[in-house]
Amino acid sequence: MSTDTRQRTYEWDDPAPTALAGLDRDGLDVLRAIGTGELPLPPAVRTLGLEPVEANPGRVSFRLDPDEYHLNPFGIVHGGVLAAVVDTAMGCAVHSLLPPAVGYVTAELSIRFLRPAVLSGGPLVCTGEVDHQGRTTMVASARVEDADGRLIALASSTCLVRRP
Repeated sequence: MSTDTRQRTYEWDDPAPTALAGLDRDGLDVLRAIGTGELPLPPAVRTLGLEPVEANPGRVSFRLDPDEYHLNPFGIVHGGVLAAVVDTAMGCAVHSLLPPAVGYVTAELSIRFLRPAVLSGGPLVCTGEVDHQGRTTMVASARVEDADGRLIALASSTCLVRRP
């Protein structure tokens, strides 16, 4: 057992203001308010260490600065971390097209890992984009690239639109 223990501590804000904002603000407005700090980041986004980069209708980007706590035993960013990143980007791309009080849930997620994401590769940028906008389902895709623009992963998802 290693005696060189590392520790990570972090804080997150009450998620209620962000959740409540979605009742009377459209998805894009909520996402942009999160990006500017007007609304708090969701706890899962804070836990992963994701930073919002941009939010436009049907297209959202996040940045992840890989750190040791993202790694698997082989020194590679864990596939589950990347899956959470792409799910976040694609879900937010869907959310950016929704009116107030309408939500979504991921129904299907597929990811293809094309090369390992490593600490020396620098920050990762994940862009999610809506490919099909339907009334009850939306299909989205995502790309993860390293600092040199190398493609790390491709993903797709189907989201179910949840109307009140």
